[in-house]
Amino acid sequence: YFHTLPPYNRYMQGKYVLLIEDDQALQKAYTLMFELRNIPLRIVGDGKEMMQLLRKGDLEIPAAVILDLLLPYVSGFEILEEMRQIEKWKDIPAIIVSNVKDEEGLQKAERLGVKKYFIKTGLKLDDAIDIIMGYL
Repeated sequence: YFHTLPPYNRYMQGKYVLLIEDDQALQKAYTLMFELRNIPLRIVGDGKEMMQLLRKGDLEIPAAVILDLLLPYVSGFEILEEMRQIEKWKDIPAIIVSNVKDEEGLQKAERLGVKKYFIKTGLKLDDAIDIIMGYL
């Protein structure tokens, strides 16, 4: 018995959610959660790869970006700063999911227009994704 999933948010117009996360277990969990909601997800596993994609300029613009701050090679904040300098990327909703929690980081996130800042520890991914859906 198969049930049909509701179509993802019609305002997404075929867009996808971009996840920038190096933890493979989390990548799998996000993949499952977004598949259940019938929302396309693309994953970039490290900061350097994301910077290269941004600078090449041929990555399709996502509906939203979810990113960790502690990434290999290039930090999440550096990626955000780069995104905000690119015309097509500057208004994309960005959501941070990280274990970094300090006042300076929170202020920096606010300055870079981050919509939501989740702390990984104790986070229920299902709840977080429901909130993220509101930005799509």
